[in-house]
Amino acid sequence: MFFKKKDKNCMTAEQLRGLDKRQLKYVTQRDYEKGGEKKIGDQGAVNVTGNDFTIVCFGKTVFSAPINEIKAGELMDLSGFTAAYTGKDGEKICVVARYSEGKVKL
Repeated sequence: MFFKKKDKNCMTAEQLRGLDKRQLKYVTQRDYEKGGEKKIGDQGAVNVTGNDFTIVCFGKTVFSAPINEIKAGELMDLSGFTAAYTGKDGEKICVVARYSEGKVKL
């Protein structure tokens, strides 16, 4: 009654844009049918161009979605983030990305 429930998906589009060029150790994808997670990439980076939020690992796109349609939040220990997107076919895609040190240098 007096307390507002905290939204666990609290990263804004601007906060997601702030992750641009952030290096990642690895990325996993949650499997809602079987339960658990599957590793889908190593040594990646976040790339934000226009309204597209993309995670690339070893030159392969492992996650891509419009930045305004992503529900995201940082992990409790601040070592990474989760990002979820429901595709046009209704399939829900949720990835967990763990940060590496630093940003990508061009």
